[in-house]
Amino acid sequence: MEASGKPVIGDTFGEALTRCWKAGAQRGVVHEIIERDDGFIAVGDVAAYFADRDEWPPAEQWAADLVTGRVLDVGCGAGRQGLVLAQAGHNVLGIDPSPGAIAVATERGLNASFGTATNIPADAGTFDTVLLLGNNLGLLESHESARVLLNHLASVTRRGGQLLGSSRDPHVIYTGDHFAYLQRNVQAGRMPGQTRLRLRDGFSTTGWFDYLYVSPTELAEIVEGTPWQLAAVEENGVDFCARLVRM
Repeated sequence: MEASGKPVIGDTFGEALTRCWKAGAQRGVVHEIIERDDGFIAVGDVAAYFADRDEWPPAEQWAADLVTGRVLDVGCGAGRQGLVLAQAGHNVLGIDPSPGAIAVATERGLNASFGTATNIPADAGTFDTVLLLGNNLGLLESHESARVLLNHLASVTRRGGQLLGSSRDPHVIYTGDHFAYLQRNVQAGRMPGQTRLRLRDGFSTTGWFDYLYVSPTELAEIVEGTPWQLAAVEENGVDFCARLVRM
């Protein structure tokens, strides 16, 4: 991408994944910049998207042990979870809106296609397990958007199937200087952990998007009235994984 002196919207995530993959997925080589709409900046090591199973958070390892049948990996990225499950014998389809991510995941051996939770490939079929791991419960975005997304995922999940997703409790992570952000959300009628973000990589940036951090209690409230029921939660510090069952 030609440097213009100001951010240009592009496939920021995919570009970072591609560079990291070409560099051997080594830690400390490629980083992503995560910018919040109040000016807070965080830096993440892109190599984390390539982590082996024994490096996953304990709650995600718990979730991986629950996987059954055919799997839809939503927001598959570089294929961190999907590849491990495919190698264990599961039929896995990964979907992601990033062309670069799809290219990397495919090169690594995952069956991956362009798509999102509300734009699932028409020929995808039906699944036994849907994954929203890697904090991808954040893709729920908001209380309203979450119901739309959950209904879409229910339409491709067999009855009795499951959704396994992970998040971080905003009431635990938004403390100290971050507590004002949580308060601002509540005052604006947003969910406490409804976070406005964009990703930066050099002059490349995504557009601003909502990413939802929820507590297990808030997740139970969100799924009420949808085709899903919260069946189990595994907590590990500020992180947790949840198992939803398709009713």
